[in-house]
Parts: sequence; C-alpha cells; structure tokens
Amino acid sequence: STCGFSSGGALALGIAVHNNAQSEPLPQPRHIVAVSPGEVPWNDAEKARMQALNEKDVAIDYAFMVTVEKFMCHGQENVPDYMISGSRGDFSGVGDIHFFYSADEVLYGALPDFENACKRADVPYTAFARPKMVHCYCMLPYFKEAREDFAKITDILKK
Repeated sequence: STCGFSSGGALALGIAVHNNAQSEPLPQPRHIVAVSPGEVPWNDAEKARMQALNEKDVAIDYAFMVTVEKFMCHGQENVPDYMISGSRGDFSGVGDIHFFYSADEVLYGALPDFENACKRADVPYTAFARPKMVHCYCMLPYFKEAREDFAKITDILKK
C-alpha cells in the first residue's frame, strides 16, 4: 500500500503508472490513498473544472497547475504524458485507489480524469470530497471532518 498528500498523492499514483510503463513491471500496490493529488490539466474539460474552482481555493491557484509543467519537464522534451498528467497513465493491477479532496480546491477538477483512468484499467476506486475544506485538510486534525477522513485513510491502509 502507498499513501501521499498533494504532490505526494500524485507521486503515489505515479508509482503505479510508471511501473506499468516498464517492460517488466513489479507487483502493484494493494491500495493507493491519494489525498488532493493534482496533475497538469491536459484537456479542455479538466481545465474548465479547475478554473471554475479557482476563486474558492485559498491554497492553490489554477495558474500554478499550468506553469508547473515547465518545472516538471526540467528542460526535457521527451517526458511521458503520464508523468505530467497522471490520469493519462495505466493503473492496471492496482488493488484499489482512494481519492480524498476538498470539493472547493482547484485540484478537485482532476478527479473525473482520475476516475476515468481507474475505469479504463478496471481498478476499483472511491472518492471522498468535503465542501468548504482546504487543500489536504485530512492532515489537519483541528477539523472534525479531517479527523473522520484521516480515520478512513488509516482504516484503508490497515487492510
């Protein structure tokens, strides 16, 4: 099992898709928990969803999600699409994936693309989204909702 928050959530997902891109992949994780994973938006619908959430998000600006691609490529032109936008990758073989988001964060706009990637790979998934929460709220035990969802995460990882 693997778990990550924010960029770590994207990396937790990225481990699985990169593994599947190898000629001899290793066994996939039993569970992936991805809290507020993002990606560079790669289609018009995802861009529109992220832009629509921009005014509600107090932590991450939509513009960052577009400009971060330059940093992620680090001057290279042959970076695979799945490394920039994880939902373009293949999640085949993963036991299940669990997404946690604030319904009011820019990165929540990526969820439908991650859900489609799970469906393409026939990987079971769950998605939890809380309104009026901040980016990675699950890490902040000051909120009742954060404590509840962190408990869900620990229960998943104990399986």
